[in-house]
Amino acid sequence: MAEAEGWKDKPGLVCRNVTVSGRRTSLRMEPLLWDSLKDICDRESCTLNELCTMIDRRRGDANLTASIRVFIVSYFRSAVPKQPTGFGEASEVKPSSRLRRALQDAIPLDD
Repeated sequence: MAEAEGWKDKPGLVCRNVTVSGRRTSLRMEPLLWDSLKDICDRESCTLNELCTMIDRRRGDANLTASIRVFIVSYFRSAVPKQPTGFGEASEVKPSSRLRRALQDAIPLDD
């Protein structure tokens, strides 16, 4: 990710200005979501303003920030093929390395 290292040390929400459909607006999201959005822009060779405009044109009456969050989840879900989880009863749960990494990145345990 663009700024993955140390993002947990930043404030809960980061406010940034973007130009969406020709108008300037501000969005408040968690640093990890900003990093994810930057990664998507890099992968798709587009600017942050272009991507936010694409999302804005499709969101209908939904909140723009919420639509961007849902888009980020959808983008990365579509990038990872579905695999059988093997999850059964609680005693059988053996999370994959991907799941363990996501949990650690999103919700680190206090050591």
